[in-house]
Amino acid sequence: MNTHILEQIGLTANESAVYLAFLKRKEKTAAEIARIIKMDKSSCYRAVKSLVEKKLLITTPRPRGTTHSAVSPEVLREPLNQKKRDLAAQEEDLTQLISQLSCEHVDKRSTYIEVEKGIQAVRDGMDRNLEAAMAGDKMIREQYRLSFPYFKDKEHIDWVNAFARRRIKAGISIRQIVDFAGSDDFAPIMKTDKRLLKEIRLMPREMKGLHGLRVSGDITSLISFDEKKDYIVITVKDTYVAQLMNTLFDFVWERSEKYI
Repeated sequence: MNTHILEQIGLTANESAVYLAFLKRKEKTAAEIARIIKMDKSSCYRAVKSLVEKKLLITTPRPRGTTHSAVSPEVLREPLNQKKRDLAAQEEDLTQLISQLSCEHVDKRSTYIEVEKGIQAVRDGMDRNLEAAMAGDKMIREQYRLSFPYFKDKEHIDWVNAFARRRIKAGISIRQIVDFAGSDDFAPIMKTDKRLLKEIRLMPREMKGLHGLRVSGDITSLISFDEKKDYIVITVKDTYVAQLMNTLFDFVWERSEKYI
């Protein structure tokens, strides 16, 4: 039986021990319970007094001394319910505070930059861009090469195809500037198609290096490879940086060959 939950809802270890001892017996004095559970009297008396205040023990005056008995275990729900009420009140207060603080910062520029490594960082970046697009203009702009090393990972290929399905279901369009590099792993989704909410153009030959870009809402995600093909993912959350990258993307887009 897991009795540690009693401490988690607000009882001390001594109070839990004393309450359980009373629960198993009829009326007892605090001194009798102290002897039964081998607790010093002063600690037991303090625990009994607290349990009475918490309405978990009923006190009855007797000729032989004041006795106590435990109330129904169902009453134990009340401390937990009180915690829930307290948490709900704290959540409401926090929501109001956040709203007030947001109003105070409405005219200030909000920016953060995060640098990550690994395939999970790539996927997290794609998810962030999807969320930003859903909250914004329903558009993702993306530039990449299918020669990126992680496109050789079958598991990642499956993840990207599943991501495309999620994007389409969410009604998010995408514009892609792509270097196909002879790869056909994404053949089912690598085409300009209204049903796929997708437009594709071919990356100009003048663009060199293994670097990727994804922009939506106020989120810009950059993927940068070194000569050893190790890569980092740089996420920039900033409205004005996103506007700049959208402008650069659109400039290249207008000068890229349509892919049918």
